[in-house]
Amino acid sequence: MDKIVAWLIYDKNGAVRNQSYIKMHQEEGKKLGIHVILKYAEDFTFGIHQDQLLVLYQNKKEQLPDFVICRTIYPFLSKCLEKAGIMVFNNSKVAEICNDKAKTYAYLAGKGIPLIESIFLTNQEFVQNIEEVPIHSVIKAVDGHGGEQVFLKESNEQNEKIIKGIGRSNVIIQKLTGSLSKDVRVYIMGNKIIAAVCRTAKTGFKSNYSLGGDIALYSLNNEEEQLVYRIVKEFDFDLVGIDFLIGDDGKFILNEIEDVVGARMLYKCMDINLVGEYLGYILNKIH
Repeated sequence: MDKIVAWLIYDKNGAVRNQSYIKMHQEEGKKLGIHVILKYAEDFTFGIHQDQLLVLYQNKKEQLPDFVICRTIYPFLSKCLEKAGIMVFNNSKVAEICNDKAKTYAYLAGKGIPLIESIFLTNQEFVQNIEEVPIHSVIKAVDGHGGEQVFLKESNEQNEKIIKGIGRSNVIIQKLTGSLSKDVRVYIMGNKIIAAVCRTAKTGFKSNYSLGGDIALYSLNNEEEQLVYRIVKEFDFDLVGIDFLIGDDGKFILNEIEDVVGARMLYKCMDINLVGEYLGYILNKIH
């Protein structure tokens, strides 16, 4: 039987930061008969040639893989590769919705999911109206990742700094929610819960592990599990993290869904071979 070929796609900066994780994919893939090849998102070109979709890598046509794991935020790339007949994990619908906080909220509105009170603004609307944004509002770039491009407005003196930090992104403005400064990430593979991790901010209001938050395994109660599965049934997830804020009443409120979910917290908190399990899951799905 021919060896299965997979492309593991990162942007170049992400590949530098995640060398050990890339190596894990290649080593675990080898055990399962999968040849995992690193590809850089920046080196793909898409277009139309003779009425057909054109997919080039470093300006050349290549033998297409059996599947792709996309570990960069680039929904259009996922969509083009799917159009070329390749299964992409996560799929392009998940990538498009879950990498935009406003799209995530709009998609899940009215479906029994507790959501934070929010206003969506284009970048231009935000820049023109930032002085009218109430003090103690949380301002987020819709496509921010890992706690970056998230700001708490405490005075109008911050406006210029916030505008610079947001860059060209559209914006979601929210009430500051949950004085506990805690959130819970629930890891999902397919339609099943793998584990949940609670993060607590050491300082400030952002609890992200990458920003220095404390972490511990979290046991979901029945109500919380039911909420997670209400979200899961609205998507065709492969591997994602669903992040919930903990409100002052102790109840979960959806914060965001991470398509390119990080696994450092999970490996810190439990003995798990997440990459091996994920590659096994993918093999079952493509066969």
